[in-house]
Amino acid sequence: MDSIPVRELNQHTSAVLARVANGESLEITVSGHPAARLVPIEDSTNLRTDLIRRGRLVPATNPGPLVLPPGEPDLTTDSTEVISDLREERL
Repeated sequence: MDSIPVRELNQHTSAVLARVANGESLEITVSGHPAARLVPIEDSTNLRTDLIRRGRLVPATNPGPLVLPPGEPDLTTDSTEVISDLREERL
């Protein structure tokens, strides 16, 4: 990472920002001591890619649609009854 004095940042702001926009990270120094960093902004429009890169999201191994179980669904089943039964099992 290159470092530049704050004086150069003040005198050549647009040139410094162009370097950063092109992907370069710069450290700003004041009296020879690091004071700040200018880093490029990552494309935040692709949240999924960012989460994968940071290890916060693991992509699916099967990108296709979910496959429904074979056969016709039983439309006579009362979902309220099924949920009640499941809740009773937990008690």
